[in-house]
Amino acid sequence: MSVVAPSGRTIAERIGVSTVCFRHLELAPALERIASLGADAVDLVALRGLCEHVSPDGEPGQLRKAAAAVEASGLKPLALNADPESFDEQDRAVVLNRVERLAEFCATVGSPLLILPAGAALYHGDNDVAAGDLTARLAQVIEGSLMAAAVGQRYGVRVAVEAPHYLRLASTLELADQLGSQLPLVFDTSHVAAGGFDPAEAFPQRAHQVVHVQLRDAVPGDIRRAVGHGDIDFARFFDASESAGYQGAYVLELETHNSPYTSKDDEVTAALSAMFLAASESGHDGREDQ
Repeated sequence: MSVVAPSGRTIAERIGVSTVCFRHLELAPALERIASLGADAVDLVALRGLCEHVSPDGEPGQLRKAAAAVEASGLKPLALNADPESFDEQDRAVVLNRVERLAEFCATVGSPLLILPAGAALYHGDNDVAAGDLTARLAQVIEGSLMAAAVGQRYGVRVAVEAPHYLRLASTLELADQLGSQLPLVFDTSHVAAGGFDPAEAFPQRAHQVVHVQLRDAVPGDIRRAVGHGDIDFARFFDASESAGYQGAYVLELETHNSPYTSKDDEVTAALSAMFLAASESGHDGREDQ
């Protein structure tokens, strides 16, 4: 029985690294560092206030500079993970204007995917949004994101929403399912685990909605654990995702706190090794079962 993904590419061949792993560096040196560690594909990051390697507001001069850095790196962009602000916190026209510039940037650098947030951020553990307000805000996110998807289509760029996101409006699997019924989803293992769910159990029924996977370890209530220092069994997750027919990329997004490693280089290298081992242990490493 073949354990190669239907696309013909193994898990190891589909693992990339997000530039957020090196958010302490400017974009060009972050890309250089990622390439030096042996990766050939990246997620670019335009996350407001966290990592603005790419301008989340779509500032033209900054986008041109970022595009030049990406082209010079020789790395393949898999997605632009962006926060142009969510449709439940900012005027829709403002967000869509930013989305258009970011979609054009994606087309310029060859990124097939633009990732948008699953609603506004929740602060100070305030996860108790009134039911009526939640419904109305989620509807704003869905309606605005569908309009953003139409914008992206004009540039040949797919728009997806990262959900669930433990720190945003669509923080649960149930809310993510409401988004996923109308929009492609990005599945982040750490946000699922932080909500108290096993990513391996949560993925299969949502596999048809998922177009991109982000990898990070976590425990309930904490999304920022170094790989191997949380509760996620990545071999089990890979078995679940591959068995469900997922053919897309897996991207390390190691925005961790209290890392046990002395450098980000060491953390990313260890995480890559752990993922390759997990892929092998899952039986989906590209070899034939004997």
